[in-house]
Amino acid sequence: MRILVAEDNHILATVLSDHLAARGHEVVPAYDGRLALIFCHQRDFDVIVIDLLMPDIYGIDVLEQLHAEQRMPRAILITGFPELLDEVSSRLAVIGVQDVVRKPFLFKEVDAALARLAQ
Repeated sequence: MRILVAEDNHILATVLSDHLAARGHEVVPAYDGRLALIFCHQRDFDVIVIDLLMPDIYGIDVLEQLHAEQRMPRAILITGFPELLDEVSSRLAVIGVQDVVRKPFLFKEVDAALARLAQ
């Protein structure tokens, strides 16, 4: 799979990208929402793994924009703020995001979410 990892924590983005690449995926890291949008406009991705809260553009806003442009890949939302999920759950449902992984997470949780999306 071609996967975009959009996460503003550079260490987490790099480690997660390395893990997914070791699993045989083609992975591109993006360290903020604006860069994620640029990459999604330049090429197609099968999956985007995206952080809910990033400093420039929130992950949910990136996904909504991609959805409106009909460029949205399947998505896995990651968040360290699960208390915000109730607030954004209706927005996630509208754009079809069902997989949410809470930080801190184990790689096997992301692997399992990817496996669900691949079905």
